[in-house]
Amino acid sequence: MGVEYIEFSHAKDGLEQQLCNCASSQNLVEVASAEHLRHNAAANLAAEWKLGVKEWLVLACVSLLMTMDAFNATVLLPLITPLGNTLWIEASYLLASAASQPFSVMLAAILGVGPIALGAAVLATVGTGVCSGSMSLACLVPGRFVQGVGCGGVIATSLLMIDEVIPYPHQARITGYAFQTRVVGATVGLIFGGLLVDHAVWTFYASLVFCALGLLVIPFAVELRTYRRIAKCKACELDWQGAVLTFMGMGCLLIGVNWGGILYEWTNWHVLVVLGAGAASIIVLVLYESLWSVHPLFSSTIFSSIARTMLYLSSLLHGFLLSCHLLNCALYLRLIQELSSAFAGLGLLTVVSPALVALILTERVRHLRNPSTFPWMVRIGWLCSVLATGFFIILDDSTPPQVWVFILLGAGIGHSLLISGHHRGVHHIHQPNRDSEHYSASSILMYSLLRTWGMCIAVPVGGAIILHRIVRQEGAESSHFDFQAGEAPLSQQGRDQKEMLVGGFHMLWRVMVGASALGGVSSLFVK
Repeated sequence: MGVEYIEFSHAKDGLEQQLCNCASSQNLVEVASAEHLRHNAAANLAAEWKLGVKEWLVLACVSLLMTMDAFNATVLLPLITPLGNTLWIEASYLLASAASQPFSVMLAAILGVGPIALGAAVLATVGTGVCSGSMSLACLVPGRFVQGVGCGGVIATSLLMIDEVIPYPHQARITGYAFQTRVVGATVGLIFGGLLVDHAVWTFYASLVFCALGLLVIPFAVELRTYRRIAKCKACELDWQGAVLTFMGMGCLLIGVNWGGILYEWTNWHVLVVLGAGAASIIVLVLYESLWSVHPLFSSTIFSSIARTMLYLSSLLHGFLLSCHLLNCALYLRLIQELSSAFAGLGLLTVVSPALVALILTERVRHLRNPSTFPWMVRIGWLCSVLATGFFIILDDSTPPQVWVFILLGAGIGHSLLISGHHRGVHHIHQPNRDSEHYSASSILMYSLLRTWGMCIAVPVGGAIILHRIVRQEGAESSHFDFQAGEAPLSQQGRDQKEMLVGGFHMLWRVMVGASALGGVSSLFVK
């Protein structure tokens, strides 16, 4: 009896365990089926949504405005040859663009996107008009600054338009279309800038066409009547101080880097005061954002994980590398290879145009839209950038066209992968939050801001590296170095100046390889 009881007990326990396992398996199947049905329902709902008239108007408006910004940023690259002018003309535009983006976002939170978008387009038009009528550098630089303020506001409000009108599952696709038009604008700017070398003022007249079209479409795309996304009584809680400190700190540091070792010695009080003011502003910014700001510009929710932080660091470094490649490759083609402006603009297309192909493929190929794919796109992009920038070191005045074309194309492929990977990445990590009590810049806006700051940093840093090498070798003031494209004399002095310039470029290429390697390391933490 004892043995029979034990056998019966074991049989009973086994039967209960089997029934429990069957029930658990059935529950898992039901949960999986429900999850699959929900996924299919969400996919069907996403597939059913289509652009309406309002959405098409917003897309047309955003596309025109982003095309205008890209055109303005690249149209002067094939035209500029003196190094000093390059620094001020491009730096003023990019500095104003980076500084105006957070202010535009906060003003849009109070007054609405429509009035700020229209005001930014008007400012861009005014700046373009000043540039078209400028007769000297002293008039051109302020015009470029005003133009940059307007274009920075245009970028910020364009992204806000997409965020307000387009449902979140489709924002990556629509933003991808806008980025494609931005690449087209950069391409057209390089071509126009090269072809209109003898009539440079027409480059700004062409920009006025984009300004006019944008001003025409904005009233139909967005609501211009004043409305409030957040209460006006909380306007003072927005991070105005953080935006001002960021502008002051970065501006002073960049000016100090531009002055040091070129206009003044590094120990000169002019350089020390400017650098000290910039460093103090950055320290105060960090303390203010950490301790006192109610709605910080650099919110901890945006940098909530290592993966997010590394993605934003990667975007900052990519902006630095992209600006260095475009600006300094233009100088290399004009001053070292002695190409005409038209051919220099066409040569730069090898850096810009692959991004359009990559964005189109990312949209068309389903596998490339997978969230697990974008980290590898960023990593492969940085690998291509490291290799291509490393090959830049062999470039000199005797490099044949078939060599430098493929080197620039390799850099362009790296940039195309980085643009597509960052674009998908910031939308993948973005968590939509409409709570007005916790209003802060979204991930895509932070990506745009940091990328623009990276491009801005590259201009004075790259120019300072080249000019510092020239001044150190020549033992004279930088103003004494007056090397113009196509005017290099056959004398020994002309050859020596070209050799010094090649040496300056080689030093800059090494710095860019280091920046690319740092970007590659940061991409290892992106997931």
